Amino acid sequence: TMSLWSLSAEIPGGVLAPCIVLGALLGRIYAVLLPEWFLDLLLSDSGVADSGVTEAKGALLARFAIIGASAFTAGVCRTFAMAITVFELLTLPNSVLPLCASALVAIFAANRVALPFFDSTLAAEDLGGIPALGFSAEALWPVMKVMEPIQLETDALPQVLTLRHLLKLVTERDGEVFPIIRPLDWTATKHQALLVGCMTRRQALRLLKACDPHGETPRREIDLMNVEFQAPSDETIPPYVDGNPLRISPEHTVKDAYLLMKMSEQGVIYVTNRGVLIGSITLGTLLCREL
Repeated sequence: TMSLWSLSAEIPGGVLAPCIVLGALLGRIYAVLLPEWFLDLLLSDSGVADSGVTEAKGALLARFAIIGASAFTAGVCRTFAMAITVFELLTLPNSVLPLCASALVAIFAANRVALPFFDSTLAAEDLGGIPALGFSAEALWPVMKVMEPIQLETDALPQVLTLRHLLKLVTERDGEVFPIIRPLDWTATKHQALLVGCMTRRQALRLLKACDPHGETPRREIDLMNVEFQAPSDETIPPYVDGNPLRISPEHTVKDAYLLMKMSEQGVIYVTNRGVLIGSITLGTLLCREL
């Protein structure tokens, strides 16, 4: 009852004892199912006298239970240290190699089947991306596979635009961060633009209020990369535009994008190829997505 209660709690705990018991039972059952001739073969070179064969077989079955407990727990929790812990507790001679080998095989096989026990709780809370970044090969995917393509006409802000255009995009789009682009030659390379900056929804509303507090000049044209917007002369005013947005090239991995966002404490990273904006990845989407 206590094991069921602890394992089903919001922060699961108490998993080691049940896993050790279940693993020991499985190891013992496996040993019991082995044919007698195979057990005799294992004991034939051990120098055991005929009078002590029964005791030797019992000790051998016990060792199978110990190895099963270590391997099963290592597979459930993905902790190789379990093999070391068991050896340090029991100090059985000649048991290091079986304990380590069984733990490694169990971890390898378990990674092919399911998430670690504790990470499965994160997946149940729609945070499946966190364990996937550490325990799956998908973390080494190129960012192109998981990025969200950006529609330049609707999702991005042109470097030069009117206040009406800025207000329309901020009110109609759901995103919290908007890339600022400088379109290339639209007649030759349509739908391509350089990423030159970004601004949050809050920054955009502050800029609208500063440029047109009464809404009297909606057709006023502004350059978002104006130095005054990036570094206002009044130091008490925070910047309206970030002129150096976080970016990553297409050949980098999903894990690289995650680490960059965590280190820079930014919630979005843009995928660019030689400066040309391709797509974006948000930290929230990456954490909630099962890769």
